[in-house]
Amino acid sequence: MSRIAVTTTAIALLGSATCALAANDLQTTLDLAVRGMIDAGSEVAYSDRVVGNDGSVLYKDLVITNKDDGLTVSAPWIKGTPSASDPSVVTFTFAKDIAVTGTDTGMEFTFHIVTDGMELTTNGLLREAMSKEDVSVNFGADSFRLKGGEADNPVLRKLLADFGSVGFEMLTSKEQSHVEGGLALDKMDAVYDFTTDGTTQSGAQTSGPLNVTFAFDVPSDENDAMGYLDGSKSAIIKLTGGASTSTANIDSGDMAFSIASTGEPSSLLLQMVDGTFLYDMQNGKIQATVTPGAGIPIPPVDLGLSALGMKVAIPFNTADAPEKASVNLMISDLTVGEGLWSMIDPGKTIPRDPAQLNIDMEAMVQLDPIAMAAGADPMEAGKIHSLDINEILLSVAGAMAKATGAFTFNNDGPFPMPLGKANIELDGITTLSDKLVALGLLDQMQAGMAMGMMMAFAKPGDQPDQFISEITVSEDGILANGQPIQ
Repeated sequence: MSRIAVTTTAIALLGSATCALAANDLQTTLDLAVRGMIDAGSEVAYSDRVVGNDGSVLYKDLVITNKDDGLTVSAPWIKGTPSASDPSVVTFTFAKDIAVTGTDTGMEFTFHIVTDGMELTTNGLLREAMSKEDVSVNFGADSFRLKGGEADNPVLRKLLADFGSVGFEMLTSKEQSHVEGGLALDKMDAVYDFTTDGTTQSGAQTSGPLNVTFAFDVPSDENDAMGYLDGSKSAIIKLTGGASTSTANIDSGDMAFSIASTGEPSSLLLQMVDGTFLYDMQNGKIQATVTPGAGIPIPPVDLGLSALGMKVAIPFNTADAPEKASVNLMISDLTVGEGLWSMIDPGKTIPRDPAQLNIDMEAMVQLDPIAMAAGADPMEAGKIHSLDINEILLSVAGAMAKATGAFTFNNDGPFPMPLGKANIELDGITTLSDKLVALGLLDQMQAGMAMGMMMAFAKPGDQPDQFISEITVSEDGILANGQPIQ
């Protein structure tokens, strides 16, 4: 899709900076843009070019072919019209049906971009724009669909994608070297059937609205890019997606399977602000069923979880004083359907309790990005001063492991030395181990060795099949429940 988008708008945007210096009128600017595309190796053809009294330029039967990948875009017409009130603003309008043709493994395929009211408006094309501090690009369509495929085509047999209304905007500040904008899709509904690289894929999906917003400072060179780490530059990308359903069938010849899934709304945030990197991904409930194809002796596998989240924050601009870094990972109520369970435990001896995973840790760190870039000693460029294990929890198949703790670090030596303690709790481990041995999923000797090591470092708790351990790290050594570890 990125190549298609670039190609269809290339006549409006390609070489805008250099062309704008050369001409103040749209006709000359577009002529130079077409010449630049041809010089770059593309083929550009049209049956007629009509210049209107209002300065507009209309290309009829426009065909653009990229020689590198053989992709051809054909449009009955594309028209650019300068604004009567602002000579720097140009609006491009497009025919409702634009064809895209290409080849894959020697086979030709075609699909169509079918739209209503598609327009692209920018003030960054003509020479007047060079005097402006802010350059804007706005793209929109009342409806945007992809249609294509033929039943007997060996590559593309069906493609129907409906994005509903589409809106994109971008604002570039030349003076501040800053870009911001967003993309909004009303929906993402699709039906497809194609073969590429010997693998056939078919399926359908429906999805709620997709919104993307972005804002970032543009570095002038590689050295200037260090500003993201020292806090003088920032970048933010945020995505939100609506609820979705999908089915997919995949057949590579050697293996075939299908996947049916549903998902609740999700979000993703990526940002670098004040020298701190933040990754924040949140998903709601997800359900999926994987069904193996004929000849694969595995029953359908049902998977599900009620929530999935991951958040990581790392401060880089901390050369003068340590700041907090954190890691949070949550997988709630992960379930596996009885189809797979019945293969390994038909007698249901192992509890089918939903699995849980929670990791919550914080650390005070001191990082020097300038020293890192200069290749300084890693121990000098990055230091950890403390680590708090608020919780590490894993619960699966009736067993549970949990750890908490807090450590400080002595950074005077060649390696940071931790000082502190961790509390570890194990529940149901021996019971689960015995069941796995009985099912033949775990070797008896390996299980015995693991249990022996656990008992060497832990002591029985208050509950049946519970073991607890307090691991203390001091300058005198490491203790497990007050006993030295040899």
